[in-house]
Amino acid sequence: MGGQVHRLVDSLARDSASRLVAALARRLGAGRIAVAEDSVQHALLQALTSWPFKGVPARPEAWLATVARNRALDLLRHEARRLALAGELVPLEPATERFGGHFDRELNDDELALLFAVCHPVLSPEMRVTFALKSVCGLTVPQIAAGLLGEPAAIAQRLVRARRQLETAGIAIEAPPPEALAERAESVRTALYLMFNEGYSASSGEALVQAELCVEAVRLARALARHPMTAGPASDALAALLALTAARLSTRVGPDGVAQLLDNQPRERWDGGLIVAGLAHLERSAAGEELTVWHLRAEIAALHTTAPSTRATDWPRIAAIYDRLIEIDPSPVAALARAVAIGRACGAQEGLAALPVPDASPYAHAAAGVFLLELGQAVDARAEFEKALALARTEPERRLMERRLKGLDEKDPSLCSG
Repeated sequence: MGGQVHRLVDSLARDSASRLVAALARRLGAGRIAVAEDSVQHALLQALTSWPFKGVPARPEAWLATVARNRALDLLRHEARRLALAGELVPLEPATERFGGHFDRELNDDELALLFAVCHPVLSPEMRVTFALKSVCGLTVPQIAAGLLGEPAAIAQRLVRARRQLETAGIAIEAPPPEALAERAESVRTALYLMFNEGYSASSGEALVQAELCVEAVRLARALARHPMTAGPASDALAALLALTAARLSTRVGPDGVAQLLDNQPRERWDGGLIVAGLAHLERSAAGEELTVWHLRAEIAALHTTAPSTRATDWPRIAAIYDRLIEIDPSPVAALARAVAIGRACGAQEGLAALPVPDASPYAHAAAGVFLLELGQAVDARAEFEKALALARTEPERRLMERRLKGLDEKDPSLCSG
């Protein structure tokens, strides 16, 4: 019984905690998200100690919501200045709660309402995205640091400052007025993109893919694109990007637990429904004159997804799109992807020359190793693969690097270039 309870609580912590935090934080105010987080964690611990002896309740998530609410009430009652707020709290029903006002259609869930609330103009753009990733998307500080290419200590400090600013301003979690949506929407799109990326390529751990993060990011992005208050080319482009990329989720890791790159992914297993949905969003994103990073990334995703094979992919066009993308987003990630595309389009020598200086990311070293191997420089390629192995962040990535090194030992290039 105890093992089953632990597995159930782990599942609830992974799949439901962010919803419970969002529902409770909506009533406490954005500046009191820490209270909501602590209360939900308390409820999960209570479940671990209570359910093995008393049995699992018929509605586990509702049970957690009630315990978390009561914990929040206790915390607030101990602080005299919050007594009034504590008396106004109403019972939570996470399965049926609706967020009214401007978000009473597709955007009626607490997570998206909270995303718009924490992306408040009182915070700087970088604070908005960081706080949204922590409070709504449920990412850890190290995960946020990996996504934003920052140091964990700096991210932690940014979160503290964001909470203080929201607390000082007394920000309530409520839908912004229509005129404020455009200003906040870009921060929301960025948060959803980074949330998806963490799910698609985890920054650490045993698993490369955290599908639940990807599914939630796609769902919220599509809702954002459908709703009349937030629909528009940029939202459709983001929805296209996430749906088209998510179509490849099931082939990201092979049966042997090794990360699979595009060359080795069985395209017949890609999700046709997500591809159709993504292409529909991409078509709608072409309305108007607006061209954003989401449009460029979505077009690249579409070229990959619709190509019959890696060899048949339009690499020159992808490289040209990356040229434009880097003008808007000169990030190391974009520069690395551009170099890979150039290598595919123009040859390994050109790709190697285009690579950014390898840093703490394993991907630049891995790409350099592949290019060097294609140029017949096996010794240098081994050195790059060893660096990539040392920096690998997840077990499937480590296995991929180990397979490449084994291929060098066995003089089997097919094991090295996938």
